[in-house]
Amino acid sequence: MKSILLNIFAVIGFGTFIFLACSVDDIDSTENNNNNSEIITNNYGKYQVESYGDNENFVVLNTETGVMKTYMRVNNGGNWVENPNYPEITFTH
Repeated sequence: MKSILLNIFAVIGFGTFIFLACSVDDIDSTENNNNNSEIITNNYGKYQVESYGDNENFVVLNTETGVMKTYMRVNNGGNWVENPNYPEITFTH
């Protein structure tokens, strides 16, 4: 009786292992979106921003057009305006 009970638990454990192994999601599945390859269909969020100096200046790169502009703060922490000392740069490659 002891060996029959042991064999029953062994079969249940083996069956559970096979069931769990077969229920794992296929990585190559076309419906699987775990590879973080999100398709961007709008123009939002395509900018890179970096501050420099004393955080009174920053540059903005539009990654879609390649245009980089420099901005500075005026009026003692007031508004941000385009810095006339640095011309607009366009990166093409």
